[in-house]
Amino acid sequence: MSSLQADTPIISHYPRRAAELAEEIDDLRKAMTDTFLKEHSLVADSVIQLSRQLDMKINEYMKYIRLCRE
Repeated sequence: MSSLQADTPIISHYPRRAAELAEEIDDLRKAMTDTFLKEHSLVADSVIQLSRQLDMKINEYMKYIRLCRE
């Protein structure tokens, strides 16, 4: 039998995805910081690209959390 049963609330499985998203955010933040330290510039294309990816991942996380609470 599957570990997910019909009477198990779906919300109980959400923390795992939230943790995955948080880890992805941390990885992107670290990559952006490392790239900034290498480039010595906040406006380097590589730093801006990582910043945009980080913004999108944070937005994804926030939307996910909001949907979990509804």
